[in-house]
Amino acid sequence: MAEYLASEVSQQLREARLEKGYTIDQLAEMTKIQPRFLQAIEDGDQDVLPGQFYARAFAKQFAAAVGLNPDDLFDEVEFDPQVISDLSHAHRDEDGVVRAGVNNSEAFKSRFRGFIPRIWLAIIVVAVLLVAWFVVTRASSGSNSSNGGNQVEVASSSVPQSSSSAMVSSSSANSGINLGTATTNTAQLTTTYTVGGQLANTHTIVAKGQNGGSMFKVTDGTGKVLYNAWLNQTDEKSVEVPANTAIVNIQVSQVSHVNLTINNQHIDLPNLPTNPAPTTWNVVLNLNK
Repeated sequence: MAEYLASEVSQQLREARLEKGYTIDQLAEMTKIQPRFLQAIEDGDQDVLPGQFYARAFAKQFAAAVGLNPDDLFDEVEFDPQVISDLSHAHRDEDGVVRAGVNNSEAFKSRFRGFIPRIWLAIIVVAVLLVAWFVVTRASSGSNSSNGGNQVEVASSSVPQSSSSAMVSSSSANSGINLGTATTNTAQLTTTYTVGGQLANTHTIVAKGQNGGSMFKVTDGTGKVLYNAWLNQTDEKSVEVPANTAIVNIQVSQVSHVNLTINNQHIDLPNLPTNPAPTTWNVVLNLNK
């Protein structure tokens, strides 16, 4: 058995499952984990398990499903940030198995995969800037075609409008924000929200466990970790995002086990594949539209 999952733990999990009367297939339906991974956890077959992070996450979900306390079975450890970061590049093979995307024998390919989320983020930022430029250009063109009287009227009304915008901006940090429509890339296991006028504000992200446990990690655009821990199904974690944070990345190992909000606004995860369900999902909040 791999050193990160002791044989004693496997034995306890097997006995707890049998005591509950669950079959491996029934447990797979409950946890949304493939049956062969559950069987590998019981048998101590490390060659089948996809790696340390997934093995421990799967085992904790196994424990919770059969009535054991995951915290009593596992010593809390600080995961290697590079290992967790690599999991954001997880992919699904043709046979439907989720792979962690880490290949120690091909270091160059691993480093290249690490740039994929940044490349996508750069494409999104460029697209947003092009749309903004197009809107500003059309607005300027329409303004130049107006007569002098209309220009004076617009100028006179722009003062209260600017004042109103300032009031909304100053209070947005303490109220809900309009996330708008998300874009989801199932190949990259990512849902992206682009929100305007929120860069100067602070924000509060709240994660509530439901239906089971999940890993919960929050980082900013520079890779700084704001929060990283296991979230039990009865836990509620609050993470403060400082002002002038342009990008926030939220990562969960089981999307169906976490309810996410930002400033009391529900973060929806639309169009997620259901068969097989994704194991790790990223939510990117672009606050610098």
